[in-house]
Amino acid sequence: MKRGSFSTRSMNGYKQYNSGSGWKFVHRRVAEKKIGHAIPKGHEVHHKNRNKQDNRFSNLSVLPKWLHRAIHKK
Repeated sequence: MKRGSFSTRSMNGYKQYNSGSGWKFVHRRVAEKKIGHAIPKGHEVHHKNRNKQDNRFSNLSVLPKWLHRAIHKK
């Protein structure tokens, strides 16, 4: 799908956009804007309501990988 100057698609339920240098996950970019820097190594973005399409600031948190995996094992 083409939106403005961005091409978008969905991959495994996650929204992506083409940055011009490849496909990027929207939730990761939104989380980076929220925290003001790149997502640290060993961390992942968690959708609090588990809806992969809901990329609002309030629904995303950056967690250590081990904690993110533990949450999803419950």
